[in-house]
Amino acid sequence: MITHFFETAGFIPHGHCYLWQTNLVGLHILSDGLIALAYYSIPIMLIYFVRQRQDIPFQKVFFLFCAFIIACGTTHIMEIWTLWFPTYWLSGGLKAITALISIYTASELVLLIPSALALPSPAQLIVANQALEKEINERKRAENERKQIEVALRNSEEQFRNAFENASIGKAIVSLDGHWIKVNPALCQILGYSSEELLALTFQDITHPDDLDGDLSYAHQLLAGIISTYQMEKRYFHKEGHIIWILLNGSLVQDEQGNPLHFIAQMQEITAKKEAQKALELQSLIIHNMAGGVCLIKASDLTIVYTNPKFNAMFGYADGELAGQSVGVINYVDTEVTPDETVEDVVVKLARDGEAQYEVYNKKKDGTLFWCRVHTSRFEHPEYGTVYVAVQEDVTELKQAEQALQSTTNRLNFLLNYSPVVIFGCQPYGNYAATFMSKNIKDVLGYESIDFLEDSDFWVHNLHPDDLERVVNGLDNLFVNDFYFHEYRLRRSDGVYRWILCQLRLIRDPAGRPVEMLGYLIDINDRKQAELELQQAKEAAETANRAKSMFLSNMSHELRTPLNAILGFTQLMSYDPVLTPELQQDLAIVNRSGTHLLALINDILDLSKIETGKMTLSLSDFDLKSLLISIEEMLQIKSQLKGLKLIFEIDPNLPQFVHTDEHKLYQVLVNLLGNAIKFTNQGSVTLRVRSEHSDQTSCHLYFEIEDTGVGIAPTEIESLFKAFVQAEAGHKLNQGTGLGLAISQRFVQLMGSQIRVQSTLNQGSIFYFELGVKLPQAVCLASELLKQRVMGIAPGQATYRILVVEDIEENRRLLVKLLTSVGFEVREATQGVEALSLWESWSPHLIWMDLRMPIMDGYTATKRIREHPHGKETVIIALTASAFEEDREKVLMAGCDDFMSKPFQECLVFDKLAQYLGVEYIYTVVGKDSQKLSVDSLSPEDLAVMSSQWLEEMYQAAYYVDPEAMNELIQQIPASKSTLSSSLIDSVHNFKYDQIMELIRPLLPNPV
Repeated sequence: MITHFFETAGFIPHGHCYLWQTNLVGLHILSDGLIALAYYSIPIMLIYFVRQRQDIPFQKVFFLFCAFIIACGTTHIMEIWTLWFPTYWLSGGLKAITALISIYTASELVLLIPSALALPSPAQLIVANQALEKEINERKRAENERKQIEVALRNSEEQFRNAFENASIGKAIVSLDGHWIKVNPALCQILGYSSEELLALTFQDITHPDDLDGDLSYAHQLLAGIISTYQMEKRYFHKEGHIIWILLNGSLVQDEQGNPLHFIAQMQEITAKKEAQKALELQSLIIHNMAGGVCLIKASDLTIVYTNPKFNAMFGYADGELAGQSVGVINYVDTEVTPDETVEDVVVKLARDGEAQYEVYNKKKDGTLFWCRVHTSRFEHPEYGTVYVAVQEDVTELKQAEQALQSTTNRLNFLLNYSPVVIFGCQPYGNYAATFMSKNIKDVLGYESIDFLEDSDFWVHNLHPDDLERVVNGLDNLFVNDFYFHEYRLRRSDGVYRWILCQLRLIRDPAGRPVEMLGYLIDINDRKQAELELQQAKEAAETANRAKSMFLSNMSHELRTPLNAILGFTQLMSYDPVLTPELQQDLAIVNRSGTHLLALINDILDLSKIETGKMTLSLSDFDLKSLLISIEEMLQIKSQLKGLKLIFEIDPNLPQFVHTDEHKLYQVLVNLLGNAIKFTNQGSVTLRVRSEHSDQTSCHLYFEIEDTGVGIAPTEIESLFKAFVQAEAGHKLNQGTGLGLAISQRFVQLMGSQIRVQSTLNQGSIFYFELGVKLPQAVCLASELLKQRVMGIAPGQATYRILVVEDIEENRRLLVKLLTSVGFEVREATQGVEALSLWESWSPHLIWMDLRMPIMDGYTATKRIREHPHGKETVIIALTASAFEEDREKVLMAGCDDFMSKPFQECLVFDKLAQYLGVEYIYTVVGKDSQKLSVDSLSPEDLAVMSSQWLEEMYQAAYYVDPEAMNELIQQIPASKSTLSSSLIDSVHNFKYDQIMELIRPLLPNPV
């Protein structure tokens, strides 16, 4: 279709119509060209006019008219074109277009005529023109103002651009969805991104997740109009990956209608500030909780602005109490250096070095002085400016320890250099070369310490040849036990060998490898000489001790042998019914005197045994309740004479029979109760006994003796149980030997316990102890039998043959008489050979064998009997006057079945016979009438009838235990005072010297 418009075939050019006459063709070309030029110029000018006069109405018509003219001009151009090119279809089409445009323009003009007619008239135009001129002037003025505003705006924009681009803080314009629209270099530097990189991101992309919600919340509040600006601290991720802290100020930019355009963000990096703040918080936390006391001091006026709890506690102040006070309040006021001077010295050092370390004598709130070690540093504080931070540590104990260490060091240096002990170190291998030698080696051996250090074999060369091998080989023990000591001889510098004691210790590293040998040397030559002398003295002492033991043994034998006869025959004689009461009383006096002498001998022997460590227990089953009753009966008279109450509080559950050392328990209780009565003038003496059963075979007995006597001073209790030592009360009474408590304590210790004391001076004392005892499993003899006397052998039994072997006629006769009196068949021998002969010919059932006899003693005779095939059939009980318990073991080892000491009680003789032969007896009950005192109770008033001289002499005679003098003085008492005489005679016979002294003492002019 388009190509059809450009077809020329079949047509002739238009120039042929003009017959190609040059003039005619030229005329048409010129006229058509000029018309086309005019047609084209008119629209251009119209369009220019319209563009310049936008206010002209009906501009559409102008544009249509321009299109019509251009179309007309184009038809003229086609007239020229068709002269040569017959494109008449194209030319016709252009004319058709021109026609359409003309018709459309005409129609528009028709429609426009009413509007055109409505245009103002010239007069109206003049008025309008004037108004327009006025408006134009106003517009010019407005234009000028607008231009000024534009200039100001450009200046403002330039200033904003300069401020935005050159700001030291980060600035950015951020879209409503979070994209960076514009960023300044400072922000790029803060975040590490280029501007191009940031513009490709959103702020959400680089915000820390923990801060994103808070930032978006502020943004929503801006958009909602709730806030107009906000500020927050948030974290961004730097391009390099680390976190940076930002102080963000955000605001919203809106258009004239209030529509939000974008966000403006200003950002300051505060990473360093946050780290400093964090460090400051950490420092504050550390300062608050650190072990040392911390004080913050303002440098400008040296006042305290902060103290941590440790500092307050150290100085004794409440929290915050020191704030605002001068630092001098905590410094000690010295007579030489004031606190101000001390502080000034520290300030000078702080100004010079920035820190200071020193020790100061501080003062607590209560005035207590103590040493502190202080480290003070200078800092810049955001609130107080320059401050001094003082960290104080209480070093009072450390100072004391340093002083003690210095004293110890001084002492150690003194010991190392001046003491007789030489300290040394040496290698733990090779020839044990010395690594250290204290200088005092010169004082001990005359050598310099360098001699040992330079010559590793120096000590070996000076060893005594006889000690060399022993010493060197002995060092192997050190590597086994890490400790070793030996004695050897070293040659002194003057050539003399001296004995040396060497103590070594092996030092090992953590892996256990030997690193060094440490030790000391000491000259023991004098000690060796003393040891030699001591050995000689020891041998002499042992010889003397053996002689002493022999003497005591002989003394015991020589004293106890006649006592055996005295006590035995008096007991037998007392059974004679024909004796008058006066003779019975005389026999009782003899028996008591012998018993008293025996007790003294036993005390001496017990003390000897204790000193030599030979005291042992003699365990047996006995009736505990009967023992306590006998003690009560024995002491009741003594306590009544002093007007005291003797109280026995016995546990109802106390076992009747126990297994322990009866004799020692008896002695202990009698001694403690006797002392209590002796040192109590009024009140009471109480014995409490209770038991706690552990099981069926044993129990614990608890004994407590309480008195209301004079008491014991605390300073005397420690020495109370020493031999021959008495408390002050004992010295005042001038009674006793000071052995009783010492022996009693040793007895109780042997039985596994200890006597303890509680005492208050002038109020009384309590002595108490406990004993663990066994409970007998066999049925014991009823206690009533102990109060019966054997009258004869029960009928229906065999005739028992008893052989008595005793060289002392009195003792032999006593035992023979005792046995024959009840029906035993008895024969006697005076020594061992005779005994062997009788044993072989007579075959006795039981032999009472004395041990000390001439020709053949009892030990040998017993061994000979036991060697015989039938020798074991005969019971042999040893008789000896020895009181040493070790003799019992010797006797039993010799072959005897049992052991009985002299003097013996007849009941024990019969008990042994019953035990070994099964003899049964006929008994008679010994009457136990409540004995009425043979003397009336005396009082000082009864003795007041006697002269002061007589009283003084009687007191002295009683003090020195002189019965002869006392009896002579009693004879001087008037016959009318027979009761007084008989009472005093009874007291002398019963050794009641202490009672006599107590009665006389108040009557003396100067009572002791």
